[in-house]
Amino acid sequence: MGELCQQLAVIFVIYTARAILCFANYRIAFDKYFDFPALKWKKTNWIWIGLYVFIMYMYRPMINYGPRSLRNVVLIIYLVRIVPFLWARYGFRPIYPVIVLFYGSTVDSIAQNIGFLFFGNLRNGIYANFMADISTLITELLVFAFIMVMLFLERAKAIRLCFTRLTIGEYVILFLANMSYAILEGNIFRLNSSNKYMIAFSIATFIFLMAVIMHVILVRDQNTSMNNMIGNLKEPMKEITASYIEMNEKNTELRRFRHDTKNLLLVLHSLLEEGKTKQAAEFINKMQETMQSSQHKAYDTGNFIADALLEYKGKVAAQKGITMTFEGCIPSSRVEDVNLVILISNLLDNAIDAAKKVDGEKKIEIESILKKNIWILSVKNSCIDDVVIRNNRIETTKENKEAHGFGLLNIERVTQKYSGNLQLSCENYVFVARATLMLTA
Repeated sequence: MGELCQQLAVIFVIYTARAILCFANYRIAFDKYFDFPALKWKKTNWIWIGLYVFIMYMYRPMINYGPRSLRNVVLIIYLVRIVPFLWARYGFRPIYPVIVLFYGSTVDSIAQNIGFLFFGNLRNGIYANFMADISTLITELLVFAFIMVMLFLERAKAIRLCFTRLTIGEYVILFLANMSYAILEGNIFRLNSSNKYMIAFSIATFIFLMAVIMHVILVRDQNTSMNNMIGNLKEPMKEITASYIEMNEKNTELRRFRHDTKNLLLVLHSLLEEGKTKQAAEFINKMQETMQSSQHKAYDTGNFIADALLEYKGKVAAQKGITMTFEGCIPSSRVEDVNLVILISNLLDNAIDAAKKVDGEKKIEIESILKKNIWILSVKNSCIDDVVIRNNRIETTKENKEAHGFGLLNIERVTQKYSGNLQLSCENYVFVARATLMLTA
């Protein structure tokens, strides 16, 4: 009885450390390296954390001392123990169980190699599978250290990595490849433990497999930025195209009107000569309506692309009861069209999303200042709450983050490319995003 209590005490210590490390690794990975947005924290999340901890503590006692008929069930539950919390924290997505299975198998595969290299000649230890648990604990600690180093390098702006958004099928393939080789390697370790060359080749192959998998699932920030940029450009380019077509139609209609001006004046002159003043007045009103409907552009910034984009966004804002005004001019060159679209579309999308929720006056004020080699684009919008901003980051509820958070990183990338910056402020229910760009001659 005393030996059993000792074994359970050791299991408790090991699995407490593992529970903390494993939970921390998933939280940091999902918060920092995946692009799954976190939901607002709920008290019910503690229930799923408690379930996760309970499964951790029950796993080894049930596997070692529990009934054989329940072992497979306990194993399956153990493998996906973190999934309910991920669904509660980051939204329900079918891909989470597959992600968890893949990364869990990766940890187990690495732990298998650590166990053989450092504990292969040791006996099992305090309880059955003790060395396997120690190897897994060491692996999870190494993963945690790796993540911390990556965060440190990211803060030092030395490097920034993130996990690629793979499909369920791709994760399944990686999981099966990983598990298949882990099983093969385990048999090699067990059957050829005296063959050093076979063992060395097996470990080298495993390292190569891990390197390939890491290359697949990890991408640099530049690649992610490019993918995000391409994705973010699709909708604005459709908007610009639609606005361009509409503006071109207006210009064509206006040219036709000017071409017919001589004939229209002759008709008006005839009506006045015949004393048909009422008909002449109606004719003038119709001419005026035609002129107004054929105006060139709602915005004249000096940049054609900006004009088209502002005209489209202005219509979207008007449909939501938002008054949008523009003052100033936008450089016609020295800013790449792609960067211009990303900057303006993201600033206005955020402003529209925030202003549309206001019950009172809804307005967006755009001011563009161009002085020699400096361009300052300021967008002010009304909002329902004063947004708390720390270190130029929004630190408020999920609702406010959604109103302004989307696209801010892309805006910052554009400003940084032009040696500038993005400044955020909010006071008296007015949110201001001020982008400064340094332009070359």
